[in-house]
Amino acid sequence: MKYAIMSDVHANPVALETALADARALGCEKFAMLGDVTGYGYDPKRALSLVRENFDIVLMGNHDSACLGLEQRQCDLNNPNYDLDRKCRGELSDDDAKWLRGLRPLRKVAGMALAHGDFTEPKEWYYINKPAVAAANFGARKEKLLFCGHTHHAEVWSLSRENVISRPSDGRLKDVPNAPETIEFKREKGVRYIVNVGSVGYPRHDLCMSYVICDSSSGVFAIRRLPFDFKSYVMSMVSHGIDLPAWLLFLLATASR
Repeated sequence: MKYAIMSDVHANPVALETALADARALGCEKFAMLGDVTGYGYDPKRALSLVRENFDIVLMGNHDSACLGLEQRQCDLNNPNYDLDRKCRGELSDDDAKWLRGLRPLRKVAGMALAHGDFTEPKEWYYINKPAVAAANFGARKEKLLFCGHTHHAEVWSLSRENVISRPSDGRLKDVPNAPETIEFKREKGVRYIVNVGSVGYPRHDLCMSYVICDSSSGVFAIRRLPFDFKSYVMSMVSHGIDLPAWLLFLLATASR
């Protein structure tokens, strides 16, 4: 079975449609979304509709939780990243809100563990971004393959049979792709992996959209990277009256060089 595992759409339906078409063209049969359908972007309702129509497995992300008003009030009000989520609350239909509310931040599927953020305390939305944190997450689960999102940065961590943490993705995801590319990783016997799938709809320093293809029969998983049109995305944000963060403008300048 070939899975397409995506995350962090962030209300960008155009990017999601691109990723879905790409995954289907590559023969993906099952689709998993690791959360954050809402937040940051310009069209949460269309993005949510696409996710509901196309994904077999969907997790809740921190922005989805904020959109529903489930985050602690102080955190919600003090986090400027949740501004659009608060505005979105009144736009969602009762059915959409009910559907979102039924999602969980952690699932086990076909021998794989899926989370939006981390696996130690999924509802706390921690980032897996350091070797010590990766080690704690390996310790929290028994599955050999753990998939997450949340950081908007595609990355692979491994735990050897000797309990050594390493990053097989180091140096392999450095260049920004000008055309779609597939970076394959062959699973080694006895080795466990944490795979961050990156972001489909709101890439940061990766400067490209990414998702993961996992073939459960071949022992291979791959990070699929697609060019991201930052200029068109920024113009879409502007046309919808969304204030742009400074770092996104910096990314636009970087991507345009």
